[in-house]
Amino acid sequence: MRPYSLPAACTAVAIACALFPREAPAAACCMSATGFGLGRLRVWEESAFGLQLGTARSLGQWDSGGSLRWNGSGYSDGLSLAQPWAIVRVHERVQLQAWVPVYLNDRRSGGQTQLAGGVGDVGAASRFELVSLGEYAELPGVAVTVGVLAPTGRRPEETSPPLFAGATGRGAWGGSVALETEYATLPWFVRLDAGVSAFLPFRRPDTGASQRYGPLFQAALSAGNEVVADRLVLALSLAGEWETTTRSDGAVVPGSNAYSYAVSGAASWLVTPHWTLVGNLTSNIWPDGAGMNRDARLGFTAGVRYGHF
Repeated sequence: MRPYSLPAACTAVAIACALFPREAPAAACCMSATGFGLGRLRVWEESAFGLQLGTARSLGQWDSGGSLRWNGSGYSDGLSLAQPWAIVRVHERVQLQAWVPVYLNDRRSGGQTQLAGGVGDVGAASRFELVSLGEYAELPGVAVTVGVLAPTGRRPEETSPPLFAGATGRGAWGGSVALETEYATLPWFVRLDAGVSAFLPFRRPDTGASQRYGPLFQAALSAGNEVVADRLVLALSLAGEWETTTRSDGAVVPGSNAYSYAVSGAASWLVTPHWTLVGNLTSNIWPDGAGMNRDARLGFTAGVRYGHF
């Protein structure tokens, strides 16, 4: 889910050409290196570091029946993000990733305002390339990512009055595995991602009950186009997530399953051979029936990326 930026430096392009067969486009190795999510390393990079800044506003909520209930005029709920991240190559086909999200939740209702936030769930992952993008002209790239989330975020039941703002994560240990496949031919790429996350149980401090989130399934289809050679890529993505029911002391919590769909547009602009700017606009606002137990949000994220080679 990450469109690319092509390096302008002639040396970088030469390296790319040398690493792939004659039939494969020289730029195939970087068609989705940046844009959606953390991204990945370009084939000539040894590491990359970046910062994502974002904000999203809640315009309503889907209830447990799938009806979208718009927020009232006196209610406002926003979530801002600052997330540093890093990717390091440890092998020709293996990359390690890490990220630290920090959130600020602003909420207003009934004449009251509350600001609260903190560190979210810190994550790390390993990405294994089974078939590198562009390795074979007739085959798509295939990679598997295995990740872990630490319970450093604050759950909703751990927030405080008056408006209980400041939830920053699930606050539970989690693990994930995802499969990504992508095919690129200049100036286009198409990519499909699918993954599942599972969480360990935790004990709620307010009730003393042992609670466990259900497995979370995610999928996304994205496509992008190089609209300015060696500089600018635009991309679109349609993503969905489906979460099964939560359990409390082993019993299913009725009406706790959830799902939502989001559409995103991204722009990735290579400023220099090392520096890339990325912008991402996301919305999961749809008609009734297109969500359940999720906020309907409109958000924007801007990022800066430095690639070392």
